[in-house]
Amino acid sequence: MEKPDDFVNLHYLSIFMFLALPITALISYIIAVSLGHVEPGFPYISDVGAIAPESCIFSQLMNMMTILMAVVVYVRYAQVKETIAISQMPNYWNVFNKFTLGVGLTATVGVSLLANFQVTLVFSVHLVGAVFAFVGSGFYLWLETIISYKMQPFGPSIPIIILRLAVSIGFTVCIFGVFIIPIFALKAFHGKNTLLWRSEDGGWGLHVTSAVCEWFCLISFSIYILTFTNEFRGIQLSCPKVILKTDYIRKTYPIFTSFSASTSPSHST
Repeated sequence: MEKPDDFVNLHYLSIFMFLALPITALISYIIAVSLGHVEPGFPYISDVGAIAPESCIFSQLMNMMTILMAVVVYVRYAQVKETIAISQMPNYWNVFNKFTLGVGLTATVGVSLLANFQVTLVFSVHLVGAVFAFVGSGFYLWLETIISYKMQPFGPSIPIIILRLAVSIGFTVCIFGVFIIPIFALKAFHGKNTLLWRSEDGGWGLHVTSAVCEWFCLISFSIYILTFTNEFRGIQLSCPKVILKTDYIRKTYPIFTSFSASTSPSHST
């Protein structure tokens, strides 16, 4: 029986992130298109969050997503840690699991940088954030796929492992599209504003291809997180307990001593 301060139903974390991450980008896309800030079709995700007011909304929602993502990464780490202990896997898998946690948290930092430093304002920081977010996320998916396989028979089903492997491969392929193809697209571009990239501006096909790769990465990462749902059903998280250091409190706040004495029950002799 769980304690009153335990968190159960942790599988809703992965479900919510699966829905919220694409919806956040979609909301910004709808606003940006309706205001004429980007062309309809497949703009870069960064472009739909480049100009106010959608940039403000995009940054705020993505900040919330990074917190949720960090929580999911930590819960997954804790779940794997307990599984390693129960299944008596070699200790080096604990080190591997901690490394995976670090990679996952690094990716969340990248997402935060990506969302808060717009491509049109601070390109260098935005680029660093993009590398951390996309490359870090791709690396995280591969590490989790390896963990999923090595956890057998205590891990997910074989179909889920195959799905995670397929998503990892697709994500990795699209990373090259995200970072390499835009270089050639920009060389062919002869328009005035990349946010309003039209077919007659040159490099249109390459631009659309790289943008599709970016959106695919977003959706595939969300799908991967969704695959944690069934495993998260079998765990619960205990709320950390805060304990007052009474010696320090009594020295700092002398009134605490008299207050605790007056509120403590009297004992008859």
